[in-house]
Amino acid sequence: MDALNIRLFLIAPNVSVQMGGEAIKALQIFEQLHGLLGDVTQITHGRNRNELRKHALVADIDFVEDDWIDVFMWRSVVLRAFMTLRFSFRAVRRAEALASMRDGKHVIIHQTEPNSPVATRWTSSHFQNVFGPINGNIYYPQSFRKFESVSARIRRLLHFPLQILNRLFWRGLQKADLILAAGGERTIKSLRALGVPCERVYETLDCGIPSSLSEVAHTPSPKSLGRFIHFGRLVFHKGTALAIEAVAKARPSVTLDIVGRGPELAHCKSLAKKLNVEDRVRFLDWYENRDDLISSFENYSGIVLPSIEDANGIVIQESMAVGLVPVCLDWGGPQLLIDNGVSGYLVAPKTVDEITAEIAKCLNCLAEDLEMTKAMSARARQRASDWEWTKLAKDWVNCYAKLAARPKATAMSPPSITR
Repeated sequence: MDALNIRLFLIAPNVSVQMGGEAIKALQIFEQLHGLLGDVTQITHGRNRNELRKHALVADIDFVEDDWIDVFMWRSVVLRAFMTLRFSFRAVRRAEALASMRDGKHVIIHQTEPNSPVATRWTSSHFQNVFGPINGNIYYPQSFRKFESVSARIRRLLHFPLQILNRLFWRGLQKADLILAAGGERTIKSLRALGVPCERVYETLDCGIPSSLSEVAHTPSPKSLGRFIHFGRLVFHKGTALAIEAVAKARPSVTLDIVGRGPELAHCKSLAKKLNVEDRVRFLDWYENRDDLISSFENYSGIVLPSIEDANGIVIQESMAVGLVPVCLDWGGPQLLIDNGVSGYLVAPKTVDEITAEIAKCLNCLAEDLEMTKAMSARARQRASDWEWTKLAKDWVNCYAKLAARPKATAMSPPSITR
């Protein structure tokens, strides 16, 4: 079926540049798919209205407002856990109502959020259902589980029991005509526990990156050699402290700029002082304009982000696109993005001492050999070129077209895997 004969409804509770990464991603998905298909309606919660009313595509955005049931559920506290399902139910019903107003096109309802494989969702019984990118089943590595919060430990221990319960009593994702899975084997394992047929799962990326990043790409120079950056919200699982300890073990010419704010800031400053690397580790607060942050990348040869719980790794995608060589843990999203020793380095998530010592070796290698660093930078940029939103969105549209050629709830033969 011609993709242009598809009427697409996208559903996400938050679609915004002000509400964090998942909301930004939902907005980017809408913009990219609208540019390719044209007939795309985004359904989102009314709390996004004030921001989106100035958006160029506002005419194709539909809002679900809270009713008295939503207010009651929120105030009850106990029922808040079911509000995502409630929104899914109302948004699907809204999509069905809007779809009935137009004839002649094949209707697909694609819920882009939530991205958890455990979250329950409503499905349409009239039109084909697509979910994703689903990306989850990510928890701390074994050696870090002593640092888990109580809530994180509960989520980890209950993950597969919840999937079994969902399989028995709530068949949301199982009814999907197509699931876009972005977390590799860990997410597919969770979907299998839920009873999702593997032929309806298509492996893809969690997020794309703007094509414009390639325009500001740079090649490491003698001036940037040995200089590294770590940026993002300073929280425990981002591994900022691990990066600082690694610098302390690396050769004296290795330096690190930490760009970000968060609850770990005071601890990290204290750690840098304790390890006597205050002259090599700088804390640069935050760039209010993201373009300024991206422009600063030319001052560095690599990024150090030893995160222990990042399901995706948009930071790594963006950094590689502009030529920074990444040094990360072989865990979560980064391990799906980096070819170890080719486009960056992946360090096994063992003990803190082993991790920091291995990261230090990687930093030393990058700081000592400019030609090798240039080669890895070029391979990082080449790898990132496959992640541009324009390519990812076309891949999904191809999935829609193949899906539309099949009856609802009929198993779909997966296209070639893109990762």
